[in-house]
Amino acid sequence: MSADEFWKDDPQLFVSYRISFINKKKREMEEFDYKSWLQGLYIHDGNGKLMASLKQFLHNIVAGFGKSPKDKSDIPTYPEKPYTELEKDQKAAKKKQEQKSKYREYEESLIYFGTMKQRYAESISNSHKKGEWELWIKK
Repeated sequence: MSADEFWKDDPQLFVSYRISFINKKKREMEEFDYKSWLQGLYIHDGNGKLMASLKQFLHNIVAGFGKSPKDKSDIPTYPEKPYTELEKDQKAAKKKQEQKSKYREYEESLIYFGTMKQRYAESISNSHKKGEWELWIKK
């Protein structure tokens, strides 16, 4: 806000600028907090993977290399994408799976109603063959 706007314009303009500034600082603080948390999550995960690989290394030294393949565990690797990207991929895969299941239910309902229609048509044709239809019309 310029000095000219401060002294000559509406006092509400100052309040608007102030509220906008406070909101901007809050957003920056939340973004910084999220980035710091995410960095800590990556460091924590990396330390866990480092400990797992160290355990595997010590296990190989103590037990001997290649004695039994079932004792060897897979050492976790660093993720190829950020966790948020991995979560988005998982959500997209889950959504796709749900759509497939809904479509499968829809196909099954079409088959069910198709057989119901066929049974109804057969029952009408069978009743017509027996003469029940003419008896019903005569009543």
